[in-house]
Amino acid sequence: MKITILSLESPTKMSYVTESPTNQEQKRHRGNPNWGIAKPYDEVRATIKSMKFKSFKDYQAWVRAEREAGRGEGYPLNPHMVYARKNEWISREHFLGFTDNTTSDIVIASEDMNIDDKFSFAKIRSIIRQILGIKPVSA
Repeated sequence: MKITILSLESPTKMSYVTESPTNQEQKRHRGNPNWGIAKPYDEVRATIKSMKFKSFKDYQAWVRAEREAGRGEGYPLNPHMVYARKNEWISREHFLGFTDNTTSDIVIASEDMNIDDKFSFAKIRSIIRQILGIKPVSA
């Protein structure tokens, strides 16, 4: 990886610095030296599901307690941030084992299933303005 740096002696002169992968890794971990590598999503989820946490806060409290005892390696405190980058995150409910639904389908209310005519936003806005007696803003 090349990084362009302006020289302090000559602001117009540019120099290239090549960073090694280990240097990049050190920079990535600089914010939190105790930041470890997370275990795979399926492995963590299977463990968490068997523990039957009541809430996400209970899970986070367990991770903190395990880390203080030196055993919490690989269990992220904020799993949504870790696994979303890997495109594995579905939801908190799925992670904690409350549901096995892995789809993100749009839920449609049963009352809306029988609507044949779809209205545009502009049409709905004009209807609401008529009901409330609001005059349209002229451009």
